Amino acid sequence: MLQDAINHKFDMLICYRLDRISRNITDFTYLVDLLNKNNIGFISIRENFDTSTPMGRAMMFIASVFSQLERETISERVRDNMYSLAKMGRWLGGKTPMGFTSRQIEYYDSTNNKKKMYRLYENQEELEVVKLLYDKYLELGSLSGLQAWTLKNNIKTRNKKVFDKSGLRFILSNPVYAIADKAMHDYFSCYNSQIASSKNSFDGIQGLMVYNRHDEKKNRTIKKDESEWIVAVGLHRGIVPSQFWIRVQSLLQENGKRGPRTGTGKFGLLTNLLNCKNCGSKMRVTVYRRSSGVYYYYKCLRKEKSKGTECNIANLNGKITDKLVMKEISRIDLEKFNMDRHLRDVTRNLKVICNNPKSEKVKLQSLILNCETSINNLTLQLGKNQNTNAAKYIVKQIEEFDREVSRLRYKLKSFDESKEIDLSLKEISDRILSLINNFNNNIDKLDFQEKKGLIKILIDKITWDGSTLVINVFEKL
Repeated sequence: MLQDAINHKFDMLICYRLDRISRNITDFTYLVDLLNKNNIGFISIRENFDTSTPMGRAMMFIASVFSQLERETISERVRDNMYSLAKMGRWLGGKTPMGFTSRQIEYYDSTNNKKKMYRLYENQEELEVVKLLYDKYLELGSLSGLQAWTLKNNIKTRNKKVFDKSGLRFILSNPVYAIADKAMHDYFSCYNSQIASSKNSFDGIQGLMVYNRHDEKKNRTIKKDESEWIVAVGLHRGIVPSQFWIRVQSLLQENGKRGPRTGTGKFGLLTNLLNCKNCGSKMRVTVYRRSSGVYYYYKCLRKEKSKGTECNIANLNGKITDKLVMKEISRIDLEKFNMDRHLRDVTRNLKVICNNPKSEKVKLQSLILNCETSINNLTLQLGKNQNTNAAKYIVKQIEEFDREVSRLRYKLKSFDESKEIDLSLKEISDRILSLINNFNNNIDKLDFQEKKGLIKILIDKITWDGSTLVINVFEKL
């Protein structure tokens, strides 16, 4: 919408009420300034401000301030309510952690009113699995090793699915399993977490409940900083000793700092395209640095995670495989993709547009000149008939011509911009045609990221069955 405003694609912005478009005074001020600069009107149906007057604009900004205040007050009220609920150690809902079930119970508040709440109850069978995961992680020292151990020993989630790294990390980092003692109180105090329970209630028996740990944004769960957490002693029993839980957190942080990032290195052109035909898993690149040089290989993810127990397909030499794929790409006849023909048609049409702009532009300039001449003539007439009944009709005609001039000038500006875009497109098309015509000569001159981008455009997927590499090229465009 902001981009459309800058490009003059609309004349008026209408909202139901101010807090539907902004609850932040800084953002709202920027928005109003942007609309004013581009001569775009603003209407709020509920408040019905007249933004053409200083008082109307002032009232509009005052209302925006109160919208922001309302949002911040609601946020603070929700936080206070969460804090009071945390003191009770109750379960507030969501996905119940492995090892527990949530049940509704009844209680009486301070005024003797009957209330309902949820609390966690132990599931001993699942808790034994959780204890094993903590012990094995400290023993093996990595999530990859722990995941391979679960695969090898057929240990699965409560839904009978294979554990992945994110699921294991969630269990290992969840304070719900830790025994609430003085060490845990001191641990969260160091992180400036908000502790809702007194230090005396950390009795070394109960478990912990931590609220406000995560934030949901765009279908992603983002961990909040520990200083924003609300920590309380829960109604359930803890199962992992505090010293073990704290050691696990330290190990998770240490491993997280040195963990590899996928798809960001300078090795492996086929990342995310290469699949293992045996088990269907992706094959990722593994880099080895030796005194003799750098070597990299493509390995099946399932083979790597299971330590070869669920898939034993042979690895691929990365350097040889990448060269082979680039060689096959250089043999592709781009004529079959209709790219050459399509780009030539585009370029031909652009040449017609770019070479014949004058007639349309001259026509627009002529119409603007005629309107301005009419305005000048009418202005002279208005001076002679200022005190007659004809004056209001002359003013009306002047306003109509003025609106027409504005419309024609906007059209002329859009015409100039479209011409610039057309010229830019023509230049890009010419470059692409040049690349296609000299494809075999240019392919070796591309850098790593350009080669990777080219592979992504032309190749659908690549499969490896241990002896044969199958390259699936996209169908004709």
